[in-house]
Amino acid sequence: MHSSISFNVSNYPKYDKYSKQDQKKGPGLFGRITLFLKNAIRILRIANKPKRKDYFLTFKICAIGLVVLGALSYVIQLIFSVALPIGN
Repeated sequence: MHSSISFNVSNYPKYDKYSKQDQKKGPGLFGRITLFLKNAIRILRIANKPKRKDYFLTFKICAIGLVVLGALSYVIQLIFSVALPIGN
């Protein structure tokens, strides 16, 4: 009464998403973090550090930019409040 049914596995379609479990996985989270830290330390050792003169030059440029923007906004506010009073 028992009928012998044989299944041939090779006849079934193969799905890529299920076969990915067999593939070798890349580095985990800890491995990626340590690799990032090693690369960051290497870059910091190789990079040129700015001198004191370079810092002051950057500070001067930023200060001049702030003064120019402040003066420009003051002039615009003065024009709109004195020369062109709107809403009064």
